[in-house]
Amino acid sequence: NITGTLPVANGGTAITSGFINGTATPGKILQIINGSTSMLQSTTSGSYSDVEVSSGVTWETAITPSATSSTILVIGSICIYNAQNGSNTQQENRYNLHCDAKIGSGSYNAFLDQNWMGKYYYNGTTKNTLDPAYRSFTKIHSPSTTSAVTYKFQYACTSANGMKAELGGDNKISSLTLMEIAG
Repeated sequence: NITGTLPVANGGTAITSGFINGTATPGKILQIINGSTSMLQSTTSGSYSDVEVSSGVTWETAITPSATSSTILVIGSICIYNAQNGSNTQQENRYNLHCDAKIGSGSYNAFLDQNWMGKYYYNGTTKNTLDPAYRSFTKIHSPSTTSAVTYKFQYACTSANGMKAELGGDNKISSLTLMEIAG
């Protein structure tokens, strides 16, 4: 909160606290929610799978805006990387990642798509990426609701043709931070 009296130019309104007329000051962070997972997961499928927090449990992070005029600052960092699929020597080993959002008990809708990421090799040698790759993003979401807004991630290989993508494991953390910003 802002405290004290601030000088005002051009006949404006002095701010003596973080609130004006009982409402939150625009741009003020009202709440911060953070979720994370480090569960080892992998897929060789071209069909999307939910990122999980534990076996069989989808990783979901939710925030309930206090006003319909609020926006949500979504900051994600997902640890996803290529992995060797057995003895397969695949020239292309790329994956897709997307974030979906739902309001209340509604259905998930696409919020962010990050496609065709990963490695493309120009020779047929055996390959394995041991370094974790963090895919990060920041995006503003204006859901215009006071119902819970829930976010989840899904991932897939770009095809099921010998590719493999992995997430987490060995304390490699994926995280999602949600900040409600007063409108």
